[in-house]
Amino acid sequence: MKRMTYIVFISIVVTMLMASCVGHFPRFDQSGRYILQRLPDGAELYVREGIDAIEITLVGEGLKIEDLSPLQGVLIITRSNHSDLTVAISGFRNVDFSRPVLLISSEHAAGMAISKCDTIVLNRISNSYWKQNSVDPELIGDYNGDGYITLSDFASFAPAYGFSEGSQEYDEKFDVGASEKQYSGIWQKIFSVPGAPDGSITLADFAVFANNYGFANPYLGTWNFTGTIDYESSTYGYVKATGTGTLEINQQNWEMSGPVEITASSTYTDEDGNVKFEEFSIEIDSVDIVFISTEMTITGSMANPVNGTKYDILMKGKLRVEGNAIFPESSGTGEGYGIFLINPVRKIGEWTAHK
Repeated sequence: MKRMTYIVFISIVVTMLMASCVGHFPRFDQSGRYILQRLPDGAELYVREGIDAIEITLVGEGLKIEDLSPLQGVLIITRSNHSDLTVAISGFRNVDFSRPVLLISSEHAAGMAISKCDTIVLNRISNSYWKQNSVDPELIGDYNGDGYITLSDFASFAPAYGFSEGSQEYDEKFDVGASEKQYSGIWQKIFSVPGAPDGSITLADFAVFANNYGFANPYLGTWNFTGTIDYESSTYGYVKATGTGTLEINQQNWEMSGPVEITASSTYTDEDGNVKFEEFSIEIDSVDIVFISTEMTITGSMANPVNGTKYDILMKGKLRVEGNAIFPESSGTGEGYGIFLINPVRKIGEWTAHK
């Protein structure tokens, strides 16, 4: 009798524990793409590692867009249709998949369900740049042209999501889902070669934009220069000097602050036979990076320290490329590259630069 009592007691405890677990166990969808974890005052959404974007439709009375909070820095786009909420989520590059990506804070969460779920995994294959006719890489998603993909660009993209060609909201510049990562090196993580638009702004387009979100054009930023000048000048005499400088490229259209100055010194004999010592500098006016030829071209000027006359300067360098890997380095050395005086063109020195 005593043994029977123990068995009945244990059975009751096990039954209570199982009932408790059923009430709080996460609800998986059949394919295992997400977990909806119930909370006393809402729910948390987890996504499977390897997914680049997910779109779910939440159904339930009383659900509102303001009940949704993105977690871990993900991007979300929401649409409300009566009692349904469509939520697209992407930007999982730095996500810890053991933690939720979306918090739903609502007293109505107990009656909530997910009626639809779509996911996408992007193609991660890279091809060599010369097989693509040397297409210039571009920072896809930089809609305001400042060289960075930020909330300003997301604010441009989000209203077009879900719309197709023919609608007022559709714009081909947001139709980027067929874009590719064709380069490694400094462009390795960035979708930089546009594909053909398919006429709709869908989850694929959102995934490409979100992948690039937070990146800057790899050529932007501070470049450090080292240069040498070594030539015979009718004005300065024999000039041999070294100099350094920095160049800050601020925007994708190569707006700059700085400027770079390569300061040099020379000794020469004036018309009265006196030995003179002078300093001069090369000031940079503009910079251009041409990927088709993988060249960095810089124009500037050099002032004559004796009479103030300015001479036009061209600095031409080759970007370092290995296979389909591109590096933020340029070398103005060797045949056809260096520091040149213009009119007539003559090489007066060499230079290197890197970020």
